[in-house]
Amino acid sequence: MSSLLESIEKEAKRRAYVAMIRCLQSYRGQVEEAIEEFHHGTRAFYRANDEYVPHWQGESREAYELVYGDLRQIEAHIYATADELLHEISREIARIQRKIEEIQ
Repeated sequence: MSSLLESIEKEAKRRAYVAMIRCLQSYRGQVEEAIEEFHHGTRAFYRANDEYVPHWQGESREAYELVYGDLRQIEAHIYATADELLHEISREIARIQRKIEEIQ
């Protein structure tokens, strides 16, 4: 009887871990999708930048350059944060997969 109970408990844990992995994989996909959308937005911004900004001069150009620099820093920070997040999600999935293997 204890063997049956132990087997049921192991299966319940395994299923819970599998559910966690599915959630994390879904979350990873959502992060990747958000980054792809962000990337499309930045490409559109850079196309507009290349088309219109070269003609600007004076104070408006100087003010724009300050904003542009800030945007580049924010963009780099977003990409770095996304990379870290994706890495951590992958690490957590691997950790949970090891737990599943230990159960069996």
